[in-house]
Amino acid sequence: MITKYKSDMDDKNKDAHISKLLSLGEEYVYALIDNPYECPIVIGKDGIIIFISRYSDTLLGINAEAAIGKHVTEVVNGTHLHEILKDGKARIGDTLYIAGRQQLISRIPLKDFDGNLIGAVGKGMLNEVTRLWDMQRKVELLDGQLQYFQNQISQLKGGNTIIGESASIQEVKRRSLLAAKTTSTILITGESGTGKEVIAYNIHQASQRVNKPFIKVNCASIPPDLFESELFGYEHGAFTGARAKGKPGKFEMAHGGTILLDEIGELPLPLQAKLLRVLQERTVDRLGGTKTIPVDFRLIAATNRDLSELIKEDKFRIDLYFRINVFNIKAPSLRQMTEDIPLIANYLLSQLKSEISWGPSGISEEALELMKNYSWPGNVRELRNVMEKASIIARGNMIQPDDLPEQIRLNNDQAQEKIGSSLKGNLKHILEETEKQVIEDVLRSVQGNKTRAAEILGIHRTSLYDKLNRANPAAMKSKGI
Repeated sequence: MITKYKSDMDDKNKDAHISKLLSLGEEYVYALIDNPYECPIVIGKDGIIIFISRYSDTLLGINAEAAIGKHVTEVVNGTHLHEILKDGKARIGDTLYIAGRQQLISRIPLKDFDGNLIGAVGKGMLNEVTRLWDMQRKVELLDGQLQYFQNQISQLKGGNTIIGESASIQEVKRRSLLAAKTTSTILITGESGTGKEVIAYNIHQASQRVNKPFIKVNCASIPPDLFESELFGYEHGAFTGARAKGKPGKFEMAHGGTILLDEIGELPLPLQAKLLRVLQERTVDRLGGTKTIPVDFRLIAATNRDLSELIKEDKFRIDLYFRINVFNIKAPSLRQMTEDIPLIANYLLSQLKSEISWGPSGISEEALELMKNYSWPGNVRELRNVMEKASIIARGNMIQPDDLPEQIRLNNDQAQEKIGSSLKGNLKHILEETEKQVIEDVLRSVQGNKTRAAEILGIHRTSLYDKLNRANPAAMKSKGI
């Protein structure tokens, strides 16, 4: 059982080996078999336990005397030791969740002198539980990071450059470089589609954490019942459907690097409290786990919501708000940087060339003019969508007005008609109509959020209400504003 013999060993050699073994003395043989470093369990060919280490109570939580004579599946939950009896093949380096922790084990078939399978032995490969747990966690973490990076690598190769020369974009670049020099938590605000993730990634790239992970989490896309396991990870058996080996959370995966919590305004209140604790203590507890894990990360939060309004509605914790709003960067909308639209559109077009190789290489001046006059409620995300559609349907080497979506063409035609008709009135009427149109467009782009509209227009909210009251409230309401 201890020494591997060839099946064709003759009786004389067998006897010689047995004699040498017995000559060691019973205490040596027993010490060789039973030691606190391996804690073996031996089963017969029927799966019944015939030997179990005296250290099993301490290391495995199993009473040795009570286990003898029982089938191994009755004693060790989730064991596969008895499966060795089916094919006689060893399994080395597997993991088993036992005694409240993952154990690294080997399962080895036992054969007699003639090569007949007579049983199997399962034993641990390390007895230092802390070292074993840390090794297992590192393996899981590397596996999780590998899968994550494989999913994200195509996005990180391109499309993560801050494009533009306008004053608002220059300010974003300036503040991003300042943020990269600190370890403070960053809050990036701005409308949906303004490229908040791109700003976060550029901060990471310019920081000392550039060679460490950049992990992004969209808080709006994770089902509420999976939030905790996604952010903090889970251990084996934490819930129905959990992976057998457990799974590291996003904060563990971001260790040493940066984690972006996009749409943080969508984070449920119970998770906000746990996030606050993680920010304060820099440790996480896996779901179903008993060990506190230290984590080192730089947090960047992003949102298109007005967090101060959410605080008033008791939907966002004020203490968490002050924790994340240490350094603020505001992503401008396309309406605030119309002069950059040609530059951004051409950049996006060049990026699309790798996907649509037959597509156009440029944009006509007429098409660019139409795009500059459009309000772009979906911002850069909408612009990329338009460029992709136009690249597919364009017939020539340049994107023409006819290749643009109807809403962009109609938007410009309607604007020209309104301006032409308003010229028949006086200057005051022209200014009033223009102001009214601008307010309508801004309110529509922010889904009627008057606080956000006032910020975009650069006026106080009270002034906006005054202007709306002077306009026709019924007409505004009929337009969904």
